[in-house]
Amino acid sequence: MRFRIERMTEGEYRSLNIDYGFYNTPVGELLVASTSRGICCIEFADDRNEALQLLCKRFAKSFQQMCRTEFHDLVLRFLCEDGHLFSDEIVLHLYGTDFQINVWRALLEIPLGETSTYSEVAMAINNPRALRAVGTAIGRNPVALIIPCHRVLRSDGGIGGYYWGIEKKKMLLEWEICCRNKKIRS
Repeated sequence: MRFRIERMTEGEYRSLNIDYGFYNTPVGELLVASTSRGICCIEFADDRNEALQLLCKRFAKSFQQMCRTEFHDLVLRFLCEDGHLFSDEIVLHLYGTDFQINVWRALLEIPLGETSTYSEVAMAINNPRALRAVGTAIGRNPVALIIPCHRVLRSDGGIGGYYWGIEKKKMLLEWEICCRNKKIRS
């Protein structure tokens, strides 16, 4: 699996057209949203209205329309193939600071079914004392599942927090272990 982050400029962020859709996946219903350049947001959609409100809040100056795109199809293929047979590149068109983009890139390096800690992520971006800032950047991850913030645990091995709740985080980690085991057997 390959992911490439393209940083969204301030000008782009202020005048986006966003296509979104709701999709059933092996990990639950998701809202997947994209610009003309790539995936910009993925939210769990246990409550569709709440997921759409989060999208609108995240991109307050954008125009959103429900429309399935090729980018959405790539994400769905990646999730349904458990990531291990997937060879296409998924472009992530993201708005964030340099620091956030660096943290998100570091998260993309954590292998499927494995975990890391906040301190290990801070060291990976060559900023070992920035634990709180790393935590904040992880919490602002706009692309659930693809940028695997659920793979980051506390230094003591505790599960830690997760925007969608600890049970969802545990479920995602278990799902990934199953996917990794399928990959090993194939």
